[in-house]
Formats: sequence, C-alpha cells, structure tokens
Amino acid sequence: MRISVMSQMQRSFSIDLPSLIPLQLPSRRHTHLWYVIPDEVKSTSLLKRYSQLLSQTEKDGVDQMRGDELKKNALLARTLVRTTVARYQTNKEVDPRSLMFKKNVYGKPEVDWQNCKNCNHQPLHFNISHTDSLIACGVTVHVPVGIDVEDKERKIKHDVLAFAKRFYSADEVNFLATIPDPEAQRKEFIKLWTLKEAYVKALGKGFSAAPFNTFTIQSIPGTEEGYSLCKTSEVTADPLEETKKCNGEWKFAPLELADSHYAAVCIEDDQANEGAPMRVIVRKTIPFVEDQLISERIFL
Repeated sequence: MRISVMSQMQRSFSIDLPSLIPLQLPSRRHTHLWYVIPDEVKSTSLLKRYSQLLSQTEKDGVDQMRGDELKKNALLARTLVRTTVARYQTNKEVDPRSLMFKKNVYGKPEVDWQNCKNCNHQPLHFNISHTDSLIACGVTVHVPVGIDVEDKERKIKHDVLAFAKRFYSADEVNFLATIPDPEAQRKEFIKLWTLKEAYVKALGKGFSAAPFNTFTIQSIPGTEEGYSLCKTSEVTADPLEETKKCNGEWKFAPLELADSHYAAVCIEDDQANEGAPMRVIVRKTIPFVEDQLISERIFL
C-alpha cells in the first residue's frame, strides 16, 4: 500500500511541507521498522528542505562528512529519525524540527522529551542503522529496541572462520564451521552479525561494554526463524537444556530488506509481554513524499 503526498512538492517549496500522516504508537509486542533508500531520493530541493528539519548541531555533523554521498546519507539518517518519531505524536501535531535528542551514558541516542516543545512524554524508543545504500529506523514503546542492517554483498577481507574467532563465541564459530560452502558461510556470518549487533544496540551499552564473544545467538530448535541469546557461561552440551537456559529475556527478528540487505531487530521481552510473539511491521519511505507498507510478520 502506497501513500503519495503532493506530487509536485519535490519541484517547489514555496509552501511548507505537508503534515506527516499520524500513526498510533506500536503496542508493546510490536516493532515498526522504517527504511529509506538514498538512491531513490534524487531531488536537490527536497534534500535542502530536509536540512531545515535538523538542529544546528546536526547540520554541523552533516557538513563535517567527507564527500557528497556521506553528507547525503547523514542528512537522510537524521531526517528519518525526526520524521519517524514525529509520526507517533498522535494527540497533537508535532513539527519534526521541535524534537530534541540526548545520549545515554554509553552514547545511545534518545529523545529528550523533557526539553521538547509541544511534545507529550511518550514511552517511545528508537534505534537507527545504515549502510551506504539503505538507512533504517526501528520504533517500539516501553521496551528498548536495537536494529542492524548489513549489505548482503558485504565482503569479508579475511577468512570467515578466522574473522569469526576474533569476535564470535566458540559455539558460533563451531556453527559456522559446519557450513562447507564458503559463500553460504559468509552469508550466515553476516546474518549472525546483524543479530548480535541488534542485541548490543538494544542493550544500549555499545560494543565495548558488551563484546560479541561474551554471548551466543543460536537458533531455537523446531523454529525456522526463532533465535535466543545465551551468555557464554550458560551454554551446555545438551541442546534441550541449552534452549531452556537461553530463552526469555530478548526477542529477535531476522529480516531481509529491499532484496539487498540482511537486517535484525532485537527487543527486550519485559514481563508485560508474557513471552508473546513479536510482530514486526516494515515500511519503506521517502519522508513527506511516499510511504509504502512492505510486510507484517510475527516472530516467536
């Protein structure tokens, strides 16, 4: 389903941009994932208008990027965050420019609701991830969210297993070692990376505070796309016992976006969810121009 807004707006900005189409906040068990493809945003005038949404600090950050492509992607990333968060202020219209942000002690960005003009405090969490060719933003309520996107064609300069031994747990390395085809092994390495990165970002502490080799992501027996997290000290030789120890605190959703990227979503499974499945709704957007519903799926 596509929603187009003002077909002529990319040619003229003598009037203000139209309002964002408001959305209800996700339920506790829902994650909304929005993504934009930079190559599809071609209008110079639209990019200039996006720049007007940013704070001076954000503009300075964009200007410090080297090269037009990096500047464009940085601009789109900040625009995607501002327009995505602004959509969910359903009780009153909020200008994306009015949003203010802060960072937690580990550097993870958050909305600074207390200093946001005309904003009601919302239990909303967001996280952003990007490559050169895709930028994504995930949104949840009440529970932290982490997302990661990686290009399917990402190259690994070194031997996959040698590289995995530097970052992954012993159990994950052993899993990769069972895959004889080098290309299939490379793809599984990237998929696993997205899941681990999403968890670290949901945790909100960064890589240095949660090194990849201190935990294991493993598939849940009897499911096609179910994953659980184990601390490395909790992994046992018995698969059934291992699963019992590892399930519960975090939920994972592996995804593919635009036929070109692997992605993963991780949320904390708080007590209010009572172990219910996670529903992930994916939308593609060019902010203020077009929104498209891509998929809606349930993950255990």
